[in-house]
Amino acid sequence: MLLLLFAASVWSPDALMSLQTIHDPQLSSDGKQVAYVVRQVDTAANRYLSTIWLLTRGKSPQPMPASHPTDASPRWSPDGRQLAFLSRRSGNLQIHLSSGRQLTQSTTGIQFFRWSRDGRQIAYVAPRPLSAEEQQDRAAGRDMIIAGKNYRDSAIVVLTLATGATQTLHIPKHVLSFDWSPDGSKIAYAAQKNGRAQQRFHADLFEYSLAKGTDTPLVVQPGQDLYPVYSNDGKYIAFHSQVGSLSYFGPRQLGVVPSGGGPIRYLTQTLDGDVFSGGSKIWWSPDDKEIRFGAGKGSSDYLYSVDVANALGKRLGHSDTNSFSISADGQHTALLRDSALYLDQKLLVDLKPQGMPAFQTETVRWKSKDGLEIEGVLRYPVNYATGKKVPLLVLVHGGPTGVATESFPVPRMYPTQAFLQEGFATFEPNFRGSINYGPAFRTATIQRQGYGDMDDIMTGVDHLIAKGIADPNRLGIMGWSYGGFLSSWIITQTNRFQAASLGGCSMDWVTYYGMSVGGDDGPPEVIHEYFGGKPWDRLEAYYRHSQRPHLKNIKTPTLLMRGERDLDNVAELYLALTESKIPTEFITYPREPHSIGEPAHQRDMMTRNLDWFKRWLRP
Repeated sequence: MLLLLFAASVWSPDALMSLQTIHDPQLSSDGKQVAYVVRQVDTAANRYLSTIWLLTRGKSPQPMPASHPTDASPRWSPDGRQLAFLSRRSGNLQIHLSSGRQLTQSTTGIQFFRWSRDGRQIAYVAPRPLSAEEQQDRAAGRDMIIAGKNYRDSAIVVLTLATGATQTLHIPKHVLSFDWSPDGSKIAYAAQKNGRAQQRFHADLFEYSLAKGTDTPLVVQPGQDLYPVYSNDGKYIAFHSQVGSLSYFGPRQLGVVPSGGGPIRYLTQTLDGDVFSGGSKIWWSPDDKEIRFGAGKGSSDYLYSVDVANALGKRLGHSDTNSFSISADGQHTALLRDSALYLDQKLLVDLKPQGMPAFQTETVRWKSKDGLEIEGVLRYPVNYATGKKVPLLVLVHGGPTGVATESFPVPRMYPTQAFLQEGFATFEPNFRGSINYGPAFRTATIQRQGYGDMDDIMTGVDHLIAKGIADPNRLGIMGWSYGGFLSSWIITQTNRFQAASLGGCSMDWVTYYGMSVGGDDGPPEVIHEYFGGKPWDRLEAYYRHSQRPHLKNIKTPTLLMRGERDLDNVAELYLALTESKIPTEFITYPREPHSIGEPAHQRDMMTRNLDWFKRWLRP
């Protein structure tokens, strides 16, 4: 087992930024080798490094020879003798072999790839290159952005390894995911009609014949149908489905359809788990009687199995969603659990620092105002003394289709462990709208934003106060994106919080609709479902959930943050606070979109958040 030793003895933003993380474990077909990716911060260069490591059963992990800090997405050849991966070592993302050979020369960066089952070919997806005319226009400065037209489709390209020849498949659609048939004669793929973001909820499944160059529709229905995977006999294709609905908050299922087309069977309708965020990775057993996949249940994620014949599912054990790999015979499994790598239930690699202060984590449950049962993840301060009331920080997740789990935190915005080190308890409620609790729990948020979910959070805070854990006079709240909206809404409705930190959020849903759907070409279905239609048809519903009329009520000192390229109205909140003479700070991070990605900015965010709550709550 590999353990990372760490020089620091306390949790701090610097200690958190130094955490290395493991991603994308890939087991060779015989189960003897695991390739995985390690990400870590290069502070001097202000970037993340991504390197591939190899672990042979019975030996210590080693970095892949001649590794490069942009290597990712390792994939074994079917015979386990070669390892292909993506890297920017020669410019944009290309496919390379661990032997040192570069396989592709794509003019656009490759997004993902798959080996054919015989190992003779690799198919990959990449954006279609610019035409000669488009290149001339750009060179002449004719690079205008035309609404609804500045999109680029992605195509499937087939590479024959022996000759290096490539063939772009004639698929006039925007390809999202695909799989090879076992005999290599067909490719099943998911696609939307073009690359416009507005088409995101209109993804269907097709089957392409390589010999004939023809398409056969497999699943054509409203919503997303994605991630097709052939059975080993090639007769069926499993996939992740929105079940013929445009409801973003509605059901997600694992489906099976015959190759060539036919009736769909949904296998997870009675599963004791939620496949909303699972299903992007699917494994068929050698006899095609069983399918394994990731799904969530409450504040944990698991690896599941379902019997194809009778659709009976069972939970196999804890696993980070979609972070698993299984040998060809099904006898060996590599997976990530709690930010560590396991092989056949044995811990092999754990990069979490040793000797750091420990803290207790538990899932708590309570009833909201309307009787709905809610869960949340509570973390106690370092060296917590039972019965002591401590300052409580509420971390509101985004989405709202996010979820808080008991997994070891690797924060890049709100420094969880540093809060605990300083004597705060942290509380992450899974309010209505969260995933891992099924579609009925998600849809309970529709036209209830800021009302039902606020009740869920505040009754949770009251529950912790009643248990003698939270000090009612030292409460803080923070959130980003939807978590920023909900936190900002809450401080317009109550003055119970002594400090807040908000970011990446809108102050008005009509404005957000215009920016995200009109300006950013995003899909309108989510907002329509939220409020029951378009703004001009449902203005009262949109306005009822806006913070704007209530901003004058805020009395809470509030830290504000945003990315320079984000779509938000944080500046409006800053103006309201300053004109009301409420203590505030407003930070914009240059170059950043909605998700803050530069390590220096992430460290600054964590430091400012820690200092802000220490200033106002004094643990």
